Amino acid sequence: MRTFRFFITICLLVIVIIPPAILILAIEDEPRIVRQVSLSPEYIARAKQIIDTYRDQSNPEITTINILSKDIDIAANYLANHFGKGSAKVSMTDGNALVALSIPLPEQFIRGYLNLQVTFAQTTWLPHPQSVQIGNLSLPNSITNLLISIFIDWLQSKPEFNASVNIIERIKISHHEVNVIYHWSPSFSQKKNGIPILGKETRERLFHFNSLLVNKSEASSINIVSLSEILQPLIHHAAIQSINGDALAENRAAILVTTFHVLGFPLKLLVPEAANWPIPTRQIITLDGRNDFAKHFMVSAAITAYADTKLSDAIGLYKEIEDLHGESGFSFNDIAANRAGTKFGKKAVASQASARQLQRLISADLKDSDLMPPWLDLPEHMTEPEFQRRFGGINEPIYKQMAEEIENRVSALRILRSD
Repeated sequence: MRTFRFFITICLLVIVIIPPAILILAIEDEPRIVRQVSLSPEYIARAKQIIDTYRDQSNPEITTINILSKDIDIAANYLANHFGKGSAKVSMTDGNALVALSIPLPEQFIRGYLNLQVTFAQTTWLPHPQSVQIGNLSLPNSITNLLISIFIDWLQSKPEFNASVNIIERIKISHHEVNVIYHWSPSFSQKKNGIPILGKETRERLFHFNSLLVNKSEASSINIVSLSEILQPLIHHAAIQSINGDALAENRAAILVTTFHVLGFPLKLLVPEAANWPIPTRQIITLDGRNDFAKHFMVSAAITAYADTKLSDAIGLYKEIEDLHGESGFSFNDIAANRAGTKFGKKAVASQASARQLQRLISADLKDSDLMPPWLDLPEHMTEPEFQRRFGGINEPIYKQMAEEIENRVSALRILRSD
């Protein structure tokens, strides 16, 4: 009996003491990684090149995509900030990658930071976690292997992810870059149902907004339409749907459908089943009389609504720098359209209150002058020599002064004012 009581006492002590001890070891008061997110135009250019290589691949052959280690580090830090309001750092040596992550815990539950450090070792296929440390707590290899096994089982239960992983032959890690070697199969890109990157509810919302756009476009005999005329009925519909629903999700769907319509892209590129949906009448959409402004505005709004302002701003600036070396040149009025779209997308999904406020303002009335700030006096179509002569570069004070002026004009727009 005494032995049994002793055993019960030990079990109770383990149950009571071990969980707090684990928390003390795992959770820390300060983050070990503190970094600002930096998405430069050069980074966007390199990411675009990788995407173009992947997208254009059609031959069933072994192909390698090379990703610079610094780009993986930038991407990891961006994702940590975007999804967890934290920071990350990736360091690589030949055959190994060290991933360090600091994420703040929700203050309503517990204050502190989750500092995670994982070493990935190169194998004959995917990199394998070699050691995992959470704060001052080191996970035993047996637990790490168990978690990996559970993760792989979950991954294999998801056909869309399983198909993506199975085309990978091997991942090589070096100090300078990561080589992703994969065997592209034409059947992977020709699946009838595609990869469902959007959930069922989102696809249903897109269908409803697309149907509304079809009805509006068919009822109009005008081929050139202003963006405000397109957005107003869709956002008004979003407001109605948001009465007992999710205003953020409704706004995102309205923005995405509008963006595809402005660009002239079919929704089936994103939602394969949309190939069977009615197609809106083709129209030229303008913002303040210009088709390019409408495209800049809506693309920036969509990126912000589905990602964030950092990515939208980086892509917008990359596009202008790319134009600087082309025929169209650098245009500050394009930057103004980008910033207006970015701020529109941010307000549309910042919170339920913000989303509904935007819906109310637009439902009451919407004109192009509510979307695009004054721009006639902004320099445009500047060649590289002219841009260098007048502004020096994107880090020079005179450029930053112009950017601040544009920001002030955008912030003064009726539907985007903070008051």
